[in-house]
Amino acid sequence: MKKDASKLKTKKKKNRRSDKKIMTKEASLLKYMRESRHLSMRRVAPIIGCSEATVNHSENGRRDIDEKLIKSFLKVYGYSYEEFKQMLEGEIEVPEHLRSECVDIINRLAENKLKMVKAFLVTL
Repeated sequence: MKKDASKLKTKKKKNRRSDKKIMTKEASLLKYMRESRHLSMRRVAPIIGCSEATVNHSENGRRDIDEKLIKSFLKVYGYSYEEFKQMLEGEIEVPEHLRSECVDIINRLAENKLKMVKAFLVTL
């Protein structure tokens, strides 16, 4: 017996926010702040009262982050909301950005210049 293709039910995939990755400055900054305090996602989740997935999705652009959730993270990380805003706006430089910029420069250096930089860094 042949089945009529028009009668087959197809399962419609749910459109979930976690299926889309939209990296925001807020998400990147929250990740930096957590890592700067040497905290794991697993450690942070129960302190905030959320799942590890919530922490992960918040930091990796897979969920929208509202002000209330941001403030929960900041309380655990020991940063104020004002500091967070200032870092987002570039009024306070985020050390990680400085470090990554330096690494980028080092990666572009020729061998002879890299040796000079190493000699200088060893003296610090």
